[in-house]
Amino acid sequence: MKEEPITFALIAIIVAVAALWAMGCGGGGGTYSAPTPTAPTAATPAPTPAATTPAPTGANVTVNIVASSGHGAFAPNPAAATSGQTVAFKNNDSTLHHLVADNGSWDSGDIAAGATSKTLSVASGSPLNYHCTIHPTMVGSINGASAPADPTPNSSGGYDY
Repeated sequence: MKEEPITFALIAIIVAVAALWAMGCGGGGGTYSAPTPTAPTAATPAPTPAATTPAPTGANVTVNIVASSGHGAFAPNPAAATSGQTVAFKNNDSTLHHLVADNGSWDSGDIAAGATSKTLSVASGSPLNYHCTIHPTMVGSINGASAPADPTPNSSGGYDY
Protein backbone atom coordinates (compact mmCIF):
# COMPACT_ATOMS: atom_id res chain seq x y z
CA MET A 1 0.00 0.00 0.00
CA LYS A 2 1.43 3.38 -0.98
CA GLU A 3 1.56 6.10 1.74
CA GLU A 4 0.17 9.48 0.85
CA PRO A 5 2.75 12.35 0.80
CA ILE A 6 0.58 14.32 3.21
CA THR A 7 1.03 11.59 5.84
CA PHE A 8 4.82 11.87 5.69
CA ALA A 9 4.63 15.68 5.89
CA LEU A 10 2.31 15.49 8.91
CA ILE A 11 4.63 13.04 10.69
CA ALA A 12 7.65 15.29 9.94
CA ILE A 13 5.85 18.31 11.40
CA ILE A 14 4.86 16.41 14.54
CA VAL A 15 8.44 15.17 15.06
CA ALA A 16 9.87 18.69 14.54
CA VAL A 17 7.44 20.25 17.02
CA ALA A 18 8.18 17.54 19.61
CA ALA A 19 11.94 18.05 19.19
CA LEU A 20 11.66 21.83 19.62
CA TRP A 21 9.46 21.40 22.67
CA ALA A 22 11.94 18.96 24.25
CA MET A 23 14.83 21.40 23.73
CA GLY A 24 12.96 24.30 25.33
CA CYS A 25 14.20 25.83 28.58
CA GLY A 26 12.31 24.70 31.68
CA GLY A 27 11.74 26.86 34.68
CA GLY A 28 8.05 27.75 34.67
CA GLY A 29 5.39 25.65 36.34
CA GLY A 30 5.28 21.93 36.70
CA THR A 31 5.97 19.71 39.61
CA TYR A 32 9.05 20.39 41.67
CA SER A 33 10.90 17.86 43.71
CA ALA A 34 14.00 18.81 45.61
CA PRO A 35 17.23 17.58 44.03
CA THR A 36 18.78 14.60 45.72
CA PRO A 37 22.38 15.27 46.74
CA THR A 38 24.82 12.76 45.37
CA ALA A 39 28.33 12.04 46.46
CA PRO A 40 31.01 12.97 43.92
CA THR A 41 32.68 10.09 42.16
CA ALA A 42 35.98 9.81 40.36
CA ALA A 43 34.09 10.25 37.07
CA THR A 44 32.18 13.33 38.26
CA PRO A 45 34.29 15.46 40.58
CA ALA A 46 32.49 17.96 42.78
CA PRO A 47 32.76 21.55 41.63
CA THR A 48 35.38 23.38 43.58
CA PRO A 49 34.18 26.70 44.93
CA ALA A 50 36.71 29.14 43.74
CA ALA A 51 38.56 30.55 46.65
CA THR A 52 41.20 30.82 43.94
CA THR A 53 38.92 32.78 41.58
CA PRO A 54 39.66 36.42 42.30
CA ALA A 55 36.83 38.90 42.62
CA PRO A 56 36.41 41.10 39.56
CA THR A 57 37.95 44.53 39.73
CA GLY A 58 36.05 46.55 42.28
CA ALA A 59 34.21 43.61 43.91
CA ASN A 60 35.03 42.66 47.48
CA VAL A 61 33.23 39.28 47.35
CA THR A 62 32.72 36.85 44.48
CA VAL A 63 29.93 34.26 44.53
CA ASN A 64 30.41 31.44 42.04
CA ILE A 65 27.47 29.99 40.13
CA VAL A 66 28.21 26.26 39.92
CA ALA A 67 24.84 24.66 39.02
CA SER A 68 21.27 25.45 37.93
CA SER A 69 19.15 24.13 40.80
CA GLY A 70 18.73 24.48 44.54
CA HIS A 71 20.77 26.21 47.21
CA GLY A 72 23.87 24.25 46.11
CA ALA A 73 23.98 26.30 42.89
CA PHE A 74 26.08 29.03 44.57
CA ALA A 75 29.44 28.90 46.32
CA PRO A 76 29.83 30.21 48.90
CA ASN A 77 26.24 30.12 50.08
CA PRO A 78 25.67 32.11 52.16
CA ALA A 79 28.25 34.68 51.14
CA ALA A 80 29.58 37.12 53.74
CA ALA A 81 29.78 40.83 52.91
CA THR A 82 29.74 43.83 55.20
CA SER A 83 27.86 47.05 54.64
CA GLY A 84 29.53 49.09 51.91
CA GLN A 85 31.20 46.10 50.22
CA THR A 86 30.35 44.91 46.73
CA VAL A 87 29.45 41.44 45.48
CA ALA A 88 29.83 40.00 41.97
CA PHE A 89 28.60 36.68 40.58
CA LYS A 90 30.92 34.56 38.41
CA ASN A 91 29.00 32.16 36.15
CA ASN A 92 30.98 28.91 36.19
CA ASP A 93 27.89 27.04 34.93
CA SER A 94 27.28 26.35 31.24
CA THR A 95 24.03 28.30 30.91
CA LEU A 96 22.70 31.85 31.20
CA HIS A 97 21.54 33.10 34.62
CA HIS A 98 19.78 36.26 35.85
CA LEU A 99 19.79 36.91 39.60
CA VAL A 100 17.49 39.18 41.59
CA ALA A 101 17.13 39.96 45.29
CA ASP A 102 13.95 38.47 46.75
CA ASN A 103 13.11 41.93 48.16
CA GLY A 104 13.64 43.61 44.77
CA SER A 105 16.63 45.71 45.90
CA TRP A 106 18.97 44.60 43.06
CA ASP A 107 19.11 42.82 39.72
CA SER A 108 22.28 41.32 38.27
CA GLY A 109 21.13 41.43 34.66
CA ASP A 110 21.90 38.46 32.41
CA ILE A 111 25.13 36.62 33.25
CA ALA A 112 26.39 34.49 30.34
CA ALA A 113 28.35 31.27 30.88
CA GLY A 114 31.90 32.21 31.87
CA ALA A 115 30.99 35.87 32.53
CA THR A 116 30.91 37.88 35.74
CA SER A 117 28.02 40.14 36.75
CA LYS A 118 28.27 43.82 37.43
CA THR A 119 29.15 44.54 41.04
CA LEU A 120 26.26 44.95 43.45
CA SER A 121 26.49 47.09 46.58
CA VAL A 122 25.67 45.66 49.98
CA ALA A 123 23.61 48.25 51.82
CA SER A 124 23.68 46.56 55.24
CA GLY A 125 25.02 43.53 57.03
CA SER A 126 21.48 42.10 57.18
CA PRO A 127 20.68 38.82 55.39
CA LEU A 128 19.54 39.19 51.78
CA ASN A 129 18.17 36.22 49.83
CA TYR A 130 18.22 36.04 46.03
CA HIS A 131 17.20 33.69 43.22
CA CYS A 132 17.60 33.15 39.47
CA THR A 133 14.69 34.37 37.33
CA ILE A 134 15.53 31.78 34.64
CA HIS A 135 15.95 28.83 37.04
CA PRO A 136 13.64 29.72 39.95
CA THR A 137 14.82 26.84 42.14
CA MET A 138 18.31 28.42 42.37
CA VAL A 139 18.46 30.25 45.71
CA GLY A 140 21.23 31.98 47.62
CA SER A 141 21.91 34.35 50.49
CA ILE A 142 24.28 37.14 51.38
CA ASN A 143 24.92 37.40 55.13
CA GLY A 144 22.45 34.66 55.99
CA ALA A 145 23.07 32.32 58.90
CA SER A 146 22.74 29.45 56.41
CA ALA A 147 21.79 28.89 52.78
CA PRO A 148 18.07 29.42 52.20
CA ALA A 149 15.87 26.36 51.87
CA ASP A 150 14.99 25.27 48.35
CA PRO A 151 11.78 27.07 47.34
CA THR A 152 8.39 25.38 47.34
CA PRO A 153 5.97 25.52 44.41
CA ASN A 154 2.81 27.54 44.94
CA SER A 155 -0.71 27.09 43.54
CA SER A 156 -0.15 29.62 40.72
CA GLY A 157 2.70 27.56 39.22
CA GLY A 158 5.50 29.74 40.62
CA TYR A 159 7.63 29.44 43.73
CA ASP A 160 7.49 30.90 47.22
CA TYR A 161 10.83 32.30 48.42
